[in-house]
Amino acid sequence: MGDSIPWRVLRYLFAAYYLLIGAYLALALAGVAPLPHPKVSGSSAEFQAALGKTGFVFPLLALTYVASACALFVHRTAPLGLVLLAPVAVIIFFTDTLLDTAWLSGTLNAVVLAALAWHFRSAYRPLFSYPSGAQPTHERN
Repeated sequence: MGDSIPWRVLRYLFAAYYLLIGAYLALALAGVAPLPHPKVSGSSAEFQAALGKTGFVFPLLALTYVASACALFVHRTAPLGLVLLAPVAVIIFFTDTLLDTAWLSGTLNAVVLAALAWHFRSAYRPLFSYPSGAQPTHERN
Protein backbone atom coordinates (compact mmCIF):
# COMPACT_ATOMS: atom_id res chain seq x y z
CA MET A 1 0.00 0.00 0.00
CA GLY A 2 1.41 3.39 -0.98
CA ASP A 3 0.83 7.03 -0.26
CA SER A 4 -2.00 9.06 -1.64
CA ILE A 5 -0.82 11.76 -4.03
CA PRO A 6 -0.87 14.65 -1.49
CA TRP A 7 1.20 12.64 1.03
CA ARG A 8 3.60 11.57 -1.70
CA VAL A 9 4.05 15.17 -2.89
CA LEU A 10 4.66 16.36 0.68
CA ARG A 11 7.17 13.56 1.27
CA TYR A 12 9.00 14.25 -2.00
CA LEU A 13 9.15 18.00 -1.33
CA PHE A 14 10.48 17.42 2.19
CA ALA A 15 13.05 14.95 0.85
CA ALA A 16 14.09 17.28 -1.98
CA TYR A 17 14.55 20.15 0.48
CA TYR A 18 16.87 18.11 2.70
CA LEU A 19 18.70 16.58 -0.27
CA LEU A 20 19.45 20.04 -1.66
CA ILE A 21 20.50 21.43 1.73
CA GLY A 22 22.67 18.38 2.44
CA ALA A 23 24.31 18.42 -0.99
CA TYR A 24 24.97 22.16 -0.78
CA LEU A 25 26.41 21.83 2.72
CA ALA A 26 28.65 18.97 1.58
CA LEU A 27 29.85 21.01 -1.41
CA ALA A 28 30.48 24.03 0.83
CA LEU A 29 32.47 21.92 3.28
CA ALA A 30 34.50 20.52 0.37
CA GLY A 31 35.29 24.08 -0.77
CA VAL A 32 33.37 23.77 -4.04
CA ALA A 33 30.50 26.10 -3.09
CA PRO A 34 30.55 29.19 -0.89
CA LEU A 35 29.60 28.69 2.73
CA PRO A 36 26.09 29.91 3.47
CA HIS A 37 25.80 33.06 5.54
CA PRO A 38 22.17 33.26 6.65
CA LYS A 39 20.95 36.28 8.55
CA VAL A 40 20.66 35.03 12.11
CA SER A 41 20.70 36.57 15.56
CA GLY A 42 23.92 36.93 17.50
CA SER A 43 23.16 34.04 19.83
CA SER A 44 22.22 31.79 16.92
CA ALA A 45 25.45 32.74 15.13
CA GLU A 46 27.45 31.91 18.26
CA PHE A 47 25.69 28.55 18.56
CA GLN A 48 26.39 27.72 14.91
CA ALA A 49 30.00 28.85 15.25
CA ALA A 50 30.44 26.55 18.26
CA LEU A 51 29.00 23.66 16.24
CA GLY A 52 31.35 24.47 13.38
CA LYS A 53 34.40 24.51 15.64
CA THR A 54 33.83 20.87 16.58
CA GLY A 55 34.87 19.87 13.07
CA PHE A 56 32.42 16.98 12.86
CA VAL A 57 28.91 18.40 13.34
CA PHE A 58 28.45 19.99 9.92
CA PRO A 59 29.82 17.03 7.93
CA LEU A 60 27.59 14.75 10.02
CA LEU A 61 24.63 17.03 9.33
CA ALA A 62 25.29 16.94 5.59
CA LEU A 63 25.47 13.15 5.68
CA THR A 64 22.29 12.95 7.78
CA TYR A 65 20.41 15.28 5.43
CA VAL A 66 21.39 13.32 2.32
CA ALA A 67 20.81 9.88 3.85
CA SER A 68 17.45 10.94 5.29
CA ALA A 69 16.34 12.48 2.02
CA CYS A 70 17.28 9.35 0.08
CA ALA A 71 15.32 7.24 2.56
CA LEU A 72 12.33 9.59 2.29
CA PHE A 73 12.18 9.24 -1.48
CA VAL A 74 11.33 5.52 -1.10
CA HIS A 75 8.00 4.68 0.55
CA ARG A 76 9.37 1.60 2.31
CA THR A 77 12.28 3.45 3.94
CA ALA A 78 10.50 6.77 4.56
CA PRO A 79 9.91 6.01 8.28
CA LEU A 80 13.67 5.51 8.72
CA GLY A 81 14.32 8.85 7.02
CA LEU A 82 11.94 10.54 9.43
CA VAL A 83 13.62 8.92 12.44
CA LEU A 84 17.02 10.11 11.21
CA LEU A 85 15.71 13.66 10.74
CA ALA A 86 13.83 13.89 14.05
CA PRO A 87 16.77 15.01 16.25
CA VAL A 88 17.84 17.55 13.64
CA ALA A 89 14.29 18.89 13.33
CA VAL A 90 14.05 19.34 17.10
CA ILE A 91 17.31 21.31 17.16
CA ILE A 92 16.22 23.39 14.16
CA PHE A 93 12.88 24.12 15.84
CA PHE A 94 14.42 25.26 19.12
CA THR A 95 17.21 27.20 17.42
CA ASP A 96 14.76 29.01 15.15
CA THR A 97 12.22 29.73 17.86
CA LEU A 98 14.42 30.43 20.91
CA LEU A 99 17.69 31.77 19.51
CA ASP A 100 16.45 33.39 16.33
CA THR A 101 13.37 35.00 14.83
CA ALA A 102 12.77 32.33 12.18
CA TRP A 103 9.94 30.72 14.14
CA LEU A 104 7.84 30.25 10.99
CA SER A 105 10.39 28.11 9.13
CA GLY A 106 11.37 26.17 12.25
CA THR A 107 7.76 25.47 13.12
CA LEU A 108 6.86 24.53 9.54
CA ASN A 109 9.78 22.10 9.42
CA ALA A 110 8.67 20.46 12.68
CA VAL A 111 5.01 20.34 11.62
CA VAL A 112 5.80 18.66 8.29
CA LEU A 113 8.03 16.12 10.02
CA ALA A 114 5.34 15.42 12.64
CA ALA A 115 2.64 15.09 9.97
CA LEU A 116 4.72 12.63 7.97
CA ALA A 117 5.57 10.68 11.14
CA TRP A 118 1.86 10.51 11.94
CA HIS A 119 1.14 9.31 8.41
CA PHE A 120 3.70 6.50 8.85
CA ARG A 121 2.70 5.75 12.46
CA SER A 122 1.90 2.11 11.68
CA ALA A 123 5.57 1.57 10.81
CA TYR A 124 6.55 2.57 14.36
CA ARG A 125 3.94 0.45 16.14
CA PRO A 126 6.23 -2.61 16.55
CA LEU A 127 8.69 -0.44 18.49
CA PHE A 128 6.08 0.10 21.18
CA SER A 129 4.31 -3.25 21.13
CA TYR A 130 7.34 -5.49 21.61
CA PRO A 131 6.45 -8.08 24.27
CA SER A 132 8.53 -7.63 27.41
CA GLY A 133 9.20 -11.34 27.97
CA ALA A 134 10.06 -12.18 24.37
CA GLN A 135 13.56 -13.28 23.50
CA PRO A 136 15.27 -12.50 20.21
CA THR A 137 15.07 -15.45 17.79
CA HIS A 138 18.82 -16.04 17.87
CA GLU A 139 18.67 -16.77 21.64
CA ARG A 140 15.92 -19.37 21.42
CA ASN A 141 16.91 -23.02 21.44
